[in-house]
Amino acid sequence: MIGSITPDHTNQDIADAKSLGLDASALNLDSLDSWATDTVGHLFDQADASGFGLFFSFDHNHFTHPSEYIDYLTPFLARPSYFKYNNKPIVSTFNGESVSNDEWTSFKAAAGDVLLIPGFSTATPSPDFFTPRSAVDGVFNWNSWPDSSAGKVDVSDADDATYLAAAHSQSKLFIMGVSPLQFKHIDSSQNNWYRRGEGNLEVRLEQALNLQPDMIELQTWNDAGESHYMGNWWEDPIQGTPILDYVREYDHKGYWNILGPFIQAWKRGDTTTSGMVPSMKDVQGTFWHHTLTVNADCGSDGFGKPRDFENAEDAVSGIVLVATGKTGFVALVNNGDRELGAIDLVEGFNKFKVEGLSDGQVSVKILDDSGATLVEASGPLEVSSSATLCNYNFQVIGF
Repeated sequence: MIGSITPDHTNQDIADAKSLGLDASALNLDSLDSWATDTVGHLFDQADASGFGLFFSFDHNHFTHPSEYIDYLTPFLARPSYFKYNNKPIVSTFNGESVSNDEWTSFKAAAGDVLLIPGFSTATPSPDFFTPRSAVDGVFNWNSWPDSSAGKVDVSDADDATYLAAAHSQSKLFIMGVSPLQFKHIDSSQNNWYRRGEGNLEVRLEQALNLQPDMIELQTWNDAGESHYMGNWWEDPIQGTPILDYVREYDHKGYWNILGPFIQAWKRGDTTTSGMVPSMKDVQGTFWHHTLTVNADCGSDGFGKPRDFENAEDAVSGIVLVATGKTGFVALVNNGDRELGAIDLVEGFNKFKVEGLSDGQVSVKILDDSGATLVEASGPLEVSSSATLCNYNFQVIGF
C-alpha cells in the first residue's frame, strides 16, 4: 500500500522483504499526487540498487479507466527493478472488474508487451472466465478469506482451483493470495468489518503448495488499515487516523518465522508443507489470537463492534515447525493459569487451533521428548473481556 513514507522506511521495507525471500512487491497505487509518486520513486531507486523487483497494482477503487495511468506507468517498465515473469513486465490492479475488454486491449497496445494480470474481488470465477476477458493475461484472486456469509468455516480454495483451471485452459496465468485475517475499524458504518483469520493462514499455506498457482501474492506487507499486514507498517501515513489505535501495539513480524520456510518450500517446488522445517533451531513457529473475546463488552467504542464479528472465535491458532529427526515434541498452549491444549508435534509442519480463550496472558511452551522446555513465548498483551476499543486485530508472536 503506497503511503507517504521516508526513503529510510522504503529502504527498510525492501531490505526486509528481500531477506525474507520475496522476489517482488506489488505497489498498490491509488493516487498520482506527489505524496504517492515520491514514495514510488524512492522504492524504485532502492529496488534498482538492491536487485529487488517491483510492479504496479493500480487501485480501481480510485481509478476508473486504465487510460488514467498509462502515461505514468510506461517509463517505469524500463527500470532494472521492474518485475518480469517470463521476461515480460507484470501490470496488475485491485478490482477493475468494470473495465471492458476493449479498454484493456487499448491499454495493452499503449503499454507494449506486458502481462496484464488484474486483481479481482467481486468477479465470479467460472471455467469460461476468460472468454469475455481475452485481453487480460491472467487473474489474481484477491479473496483469501472465507465469505462472511459462510459463518465459522476455514478458508476454501474452491474459487482458486476454478480460476487456475480456467487460466491454464487458455494459456493464461493465475496468482493466488495468501493472507491472515481482515479487520477494519475506521468508522461506524461501511469501514468496520471482520473477515475470519481463524483457520486461514495456517490452512492457506497448505492450499497454495497443493494447488501450485503460477505466482503467490502475500496480502499484505503493510496494510495496517485492514490488519492483514505481515511486514512493517509506518506511522507517517496513518497519523491522526483511528487505524493507529488498533495496530500500535500489534506487531505482525512474528509471521516471518513461518513465512520464510514457506517461501523456501514454494521455491523448491514442494506440493505439501511437510518439508517446512526450522531454519536454524530444532523448533520455531508463530501463534496468534485476538486480545478481545468475541462477546466482550466494548460498548464505549463509538464505532461499535465490527460487522460479522460473530465469525471470530475465542481461540489460539498457530504453526510449529520441527526439525527433521526430532520426535516426541509437545506444544502446550496456556491462557493465564489454564492449559488450553496440548498438541503432539511431528517432524516438519504442525498447525493448531485451540479454543477456550479468555482473560489473561497467552503463552506457548514447546517440550522435547524428555519433557524439558525448549522454548516458551508469550504475548505482551493480555486477553480481556472488557475494553474501550472493539479491537479484533491479531496479536502475533514468533518463537
